[in-house]
Amino acid sequence: MNKDFIFFKNNRKKTLKYFYSFFFGISLVICFPPFNFWPLLFPSLTFIFLKSYYAESNKDAFLIGWFFGLSFFIFSLYWIFNSFLIRSGIYIYLLPICLFSFSCFLALFISFVTFLNYKFKTNLIFNIVFFSIFWTFSEILRGYLLTGFPWNLLAHTFSEYDIIIQICSIVGVYGLSFFIIYFVLSLSIFVLNFNKKKEFFLLLSTFFIFISIIFYGINRLKNSDLITYTPNIFRIVQPNINQNDKLDFSKLEANYKKLVELSFKNKMSSLNTSENLVIFWPETAVFNINHFNSFPIFKKLNINLKENEYVITGIFRNEEKDIYYNSISIIDKNLSVNFVYDKIHLVPFGEYVPFSNFLNSIGFNFFNLQKGLNNQKTIEYKNLPKFKPLICYESIFPGKFVKNKNKPIFLVNFTNDAWFGNTIGPHQHFINSKFRAVEEGKHLIRVANTGISASIDPFGRILKKIPLNSSGYFDTKVFIGKKNNKVIKTIFSKYKNNLTIISLIILFFLFSILKYQSYRKK
Repeated sequence: MNKDFIFFKNNRKKTLKYFYSFFFGISLVICFPPFNFWPLLFPSLTFIFLKSYYAESNKDAFLIGWFFGLSFFIFSLYWIFNSFLIRSGIYIYLLPICLFSFSCFLALFISFVTFLNYKFKTNLIFNIVFFSIFWTFSEILRGYLLTGFPWNLLAHTFSEYDIIIQICSIVGVYGLSFFIIYFVLSLSIFVLNFNKKKEFFLLLSTFFIFISIIFYGINRLKNSDLITYTPNIFRIVQPNINQNDKLDFSKLEANYKKLVELSFKNKMSSLNTSENLVIFWPETAVFNINHFNSFPIFKKLNINLKENEYVITGIFRNEEKDIYYNSISIIDKNLSVNFVYDKIHLVPFGEYVPFSNFLNSIGFNFFNLQKGLNNQKTIEYKNLPKFKPLICYESIFPGKFVKNKNKPIFLVNFTNDAWFGNTIGPHQHFINSKFRAVEEGKHLIRVANTGISASIDPFGRILKKIPLNSSGYFDTKVFIGKKNNKVIKTIFSKYKNNLTIISLIILFFLFSILKYQSYRKK
């Protein structure tokens, strides 16, 4: 073994070893948005791979991954609990407890990877493949278990490279994560152990995968066209109302005024006579359906909207006493409100509290939003092109909400990231929209209260954008991708995550057989 591996084989100082794991977990955070310093993937992933490979025991391998995951999730997800500061009261005291507990739980997914890396220990080449499979499955499991939280996946570290992320149109975001892990570890092990001839396999396989992904991305972008689907002009309004002002009912009129004024600013100069304006407002931009009649500012909708022009907004829908939904509605010039979608995937501890019925029975008083029906259809409304709404973090789930039947023309992500202030959270949330656009091959419009709002084409390229914590609007059209005059349909949109999952299972069993045969020869 090359002397460069001595550091990873040295297990004399256990405490220091776990400190290193904690440190490299922090360094991995810098690889993700908004920093995007992906070169730190090499020391971070190489450390956790080799340190768990040379662990002393099952427990040691498990703890190496757990301390790595603990620091990674604490420092990459601290922003979630910024909402506790806004709620104030007892929530401020719960913040450190919840952040630590949540990170401890998520760290188990990485400790699962390092534990299995040690248990399946063979030679380094085999273990690179096994580690890549285990890590990818840990991301997949994190996306499904206990309502799911597929956040900060390794594929997101390359979100700035439009050519590279095109591969997600085939294998999805999880498949790209697999390729990134394999690429990073193979290159690192080759450099550290370059005197071994068999490690040239790593270099060749890494080179082949990298070139294939780049070639596919260049070819896909070069040989495809963007075609305008509809004469409608879509205006995305970002009012930039901080959450404290949003919750202050005395400021409702000022908040609504900001929305309406941005909606019709320079309207006449933005449209041709044949074009209609469709305006998007963010998640929960309107608190109550009755406000359209009780606040005079909304009379401007009647004045400024033409026939076949609409405002599409996030709103709370009240079905009966104390039953509320986080919804999307379409408002016409007559101020008629048509509810078209209720949010399906609610945020735990944000929109509902798990086991709240039990907790309320013992004296607590938790209020929950209601979950929308799972079988809600793609929105088809009069002259509007079919679209699929994704409210808040519904946009982070690959392949879950866009069904193969009655596919939409475009996607719209309504969100309010004001809860998370000026932190790294809104940047991480935004990046998910790029991947959904590439995976489904659909134009995606993102409308956010405080940002980041954007128009993203079917190839994940950002056409227009309003930065975080800025007020403004932009107008965009909806585009569809075509190749040889045919609408582009992605492989991922047909098979979702199933193709990647099945491929990983086959790869796992193949290398398990090779591992067994290698063991018998010895």
